[in-house]
Amino acid sequence: MKKFFASAIKCYEEEEVLTVALGDDAEDPMTFLVITRLDDEDNASVDDGIGLLTEHAEYEMSGAISEVILGLNSLEVVVKSEFIDFFGCSIIVAEFLPQSGELSINYLNLRKWLHDIFEGSKVKCEV
Repeated sequence: MKKFFASAIKCYEEEEVLTVALGDDAEDPMTFLVITRLDDEDNASVDDGIGLLTEHAEYEMSGAISEVILGLNSLEVVVKSEFIDFFGCSIIVAEFLPQSGELSINYLNLRKWLHDIFEGSKVKCEV
């Protein structure tokens, strides 16, 4: 399992790609997690359009996520067994840092983006 503190969290859409990015720094993250979704007619399934990228991987891998769990203080991503070597772990946990006694994220916004990314996929998504 890999665990890191996510001090920077961004949810955005660019060129029809939905993206949720979490990192340990907003400008130059050493540890990060990026989940994307591109609905493209060339994809055989929704899952083929969902990508995962970390600092451990050389490139984004589609269809690598089996489960996503959003808690109040963390986001847990479970990697499919066939991709564990590629990502160097089976579970990635991004913990949210409190700022002035509040969460460092807009929880409802992150929840909505994760729902939109995984809607219609086979990924078990607890948000």
